[in-house]
Amino acid sequence: MKKTPLFLTFLVFFISCQQTVQTGQATEEYKTEVKETIAKFNKLYYEAWENKDLDSTLFFLDEGFINMFNFELSFTKQECREGFQGVFDTYSIEGVEFKSIDLVVDNNYACETGMFKQKWISNDVQDTILFDMRTMFVFKKQDDGGWKIFRLIGQHNR
Repeated sequence: MKKTPLFLTFLVFFISCQQTVQTGQATEEYKTEVKETIAKFNKLYYEAWENKDLDSTLFFLDEGFINMFNFELSFTKQECREGFQGVFDTYSIEGVEFKSIDLVVDNNYACETGMFKQKWISNDVQDTILFDMRTMFVFKKQDDGGWKIFRLIGQHNR
């Protein structure tokens, strides 16, 4: 498996997250509200993933989503659909855990770092893949006021 150098990952991240012009700082009340919303969002997203519910998993992704997760790079939501379906068809997914470390909120974006674990077991029970990763999610506020995942970066812990 080819690994992307960390500096290249961050360069792509910063180039791809084009900021919109903001007219002011987000209030503490707004930040608290967004943090609570994203905590609920995460619970539903990881349940959909562990249950191999493709449509629900994709619902949480922004149309401009880019996946820079360790196992596969995807530049479109359609590429994610195909990649996720391949995972769901080939493996059972167990032990999904996510622990948020930090969540920084701006007006239209939120950036969350965390620790992510899961286990994939092949359908023939011949192969097991363990994930113990550091992650960074960038959430983008939607026109309807909701939030979706805009960027995902994941790197295995050593």
